[in-house]
Amino acid sequence: MRTVTVSASKKYDIRIGANLLSSLGQEVSKVCKAEKTAIISDSNVWPLYGKITAASLVNAGFEVVHYVFPAGEASKNGNTYLEILNFLAENQVTRSDVLIALGGGVVGDLSGFAAACFMRGIDFYNIPTTVLSQVDSSVGGKTAIDMPEGKNLVGAFYQPSLVLIDPDTLSTPPVN
Repeated sequence: MRTVTVSASKKYDIRIGANLLSSLGQEVSKVCKAEKTAIISDSNVWPLYGKITAASLVNAGFEVVHYVFPAGEASKNGNTYLEILNFLAENQVTRSDVLIALGGGVVGDLSGFAAACFMRGIDFYNIPTTVLSQVDSSVGGKTAIDMPEGKNLVGAFYQPSLVLIDPDTLSTPPVN
């Protein structure tokens, strides 16, 4: 595994390595004391990687809850954002828990923005699963939702606490 440290408004690591999804729980337990993890994903990514991601976290002793929304840019809106916030509240996610984004740029944008605002900010870990999200959107803390008037009009710069890049996710064909 290779680690790159980013020094932005807060310092965090990007860990890159094959088969990281199966060791996700161990990696997360190294950097946090959370008891609960809330995974946010979309309908394309969850069927491919949700089970292995959740199992790894459970095996490391975390309670896992997950929310899956319809894949695509059309979901990057205020309604989905509020559904995620409601999901976090209904599942009693606290400031000491962790939100994990599992997916591409839309998942990262929505999850990061929700993490920035829920309880005035909770830890956010990004697991990007597309080329663009692995080299761009998962790094730098750009989070946002779209409005009918334009793309990324509401958002925040909110750095993840950890980025885990598993290049094996790139070899999976997209779900249609």
